[in-house]
Amino acid sequence: MPPFGVVRRGCAMRWAGLLPRMRFGQRRNFVFREDLAAKVAEYAAMKPNPVSLHSWLGEFAEPVQLAEFLCTEMPIRYAERIRNIESIPAWQDIKELVDVHTIQLNAFQAFAEQSRTQWQDVQHFKPVVEEVQAADRMTKLLLMQAAQKLRRQRGTDSFMDEFSLELNKFLDVFLLSRLGCNMLMGQYLACTGASPLKGIVNPQCDAFEVCRKAADEVKRRCEISQGRVPIVHVEAFTMAGQGVTKAPRFSYIPGILMHIVRELLKNSCQRSLELAESASELHEMPIHVVVCADKRHVVIRITDRARGIPRQIGSKIWSYLYSGSPTAISGLSFGYGIGLPLSRLHARYLGGSLDLVSLPGYGVDAYLSLPRVEADLVEQVPDIEQDATQINLLTL
Repeated sequence: MPPFGVVRRGCAMRWAGLLPRMRFGQRRNFVFREDLAAKVAEYAAMKPNPVSLHSWLGEFAEPVQLAEFLCTEMPIRYAERIRNIESIPAWQDIKELVDVHTIQLNAFQAFAEQSRTQWQDVQHFKPVVEEVQAADRMTKLLLMQAAQKLRRQRGTDSFMDEFSLELNKFLDVFLLSRLGCNMLMGQYLACTGASPLKGIVNPQCDAFEVCRKAADEVKRRCEISQGRVPIVHVEAFTMAGQGVTKAPRFSYIPGILMHIVRELLKNSCQRSLELAESASELHEMPIHVVVCADKRHVVIRITDRARGIPRQIGSKIWSYLYSGSPTAISGLSFGYGIGLPLSRLHARYLGGSLDLVSLPGYGVDAYLSLPRVEADLVEQVPDIEQDATQINLLTL
């Protein structure tokens, strides 16, 4: 049995069966299809091809060229995720994993079976991409439910034991691959839409403006849910000095930046509201967002005064299995309690990083660093064979 989360290329596939082609979201019993198993194995043996942001702004701003790439690249990425699931012993016994497997397999078929005539026709191909994305919306929730079931089966209450750490690595690889697929599909849909921007990449992404909008959204949610709003200051600096007119602009995906900054601000605002018993106390706990840049990087620092991360929590905050807010403030929740690890994954996707520094008794500094040079902005796409040499995964 291969290690959990790793499937060797070329090894025989031990499947209980494969779903026949169906409409997305429809569930049926497993029926073995040897031809489909062989096709998945064929694509899983191929290496994924990361895309640079330069390509997003160039040839992949044209729907037909991007459609051709999707129909050759997406089956590779979906096949690897299919086989990652199948590497988990008795995965068929966990309903949520079966459901995720179904979603991946249907998407694999949707792209792998497109003929040249079909993917060249926007009227035909666009609904296919939309349906794949719609079917994928439940994947994160299903994976988190499956992960908790795996922990219960293992009988562990720890978030930092060896098994839980390896399970987190599995989720990191799976979700990073999924993020890349969704970004490329989002690029295609944006290119075929009515927006004047040819895609989801903004060649003049204004980091200051994105941070300001994220702050406004989080503060609005605080006002609606709590009737109180923390003070949030947003400032911009470059090597030329301070000021909005000097705010750093660079080629980037604004949706990714918004996702990360919004999550960090939500955490800071939530903790500040939990600690402040009065308006005056809240006023003394301002949150500062500093956007700065040099020629190669954009760096965003978010600082709060919410007394830091308790030492007993420590690195648990990066675990998909740990929810740091079991009593999260109503109206401030954006997801499934996995905002920080997902935000770090979003930062990594195009070569960035996200780090937190806790100052006990004072607050937390979050540092988001993103490449500014287009040549450095390249997808980080996990590859099973490569990851197998770097990660020592456990057998369940």
